[in-house]
Amino acid sequence: MKRQGSQLLGDILKEYMNDLGRSQGILGARVVRCWDEKMDKNIVSATSSRFFRDGTLYVNLSSSIVRSMLSRRKNQIIYILNNSLGGAFVKNLVLR
Repeated sequence: MKRQGSQLLGDILKEYMNDLGRSQGILGARVVRCWDEKMDKNIVSATSSRFFRDGTLYVNLSSSIVRSMLSRRKNQIIYILNNSLGGAFVKNLVLR
């Protein structure tokens, strides 16, 4: 018996999640988890909340000093996150 139309399991799951409309929620969770993993522990401890929506990562910080420091490194942080996530998912970073 010859295989016809075979697909990778990962591709099937991505298609299924897109059909359910949940891929943004899963992506958001991955982005937030990536922030916690890639940022320094002092930065994570100064982070009061974060969420991802429509290509923008919103990060609320309790320290104005940390916010100022990160503002100068936005492009570098976006690059680090996207590199870790395996695609250009984070397009903008908003620090509050």
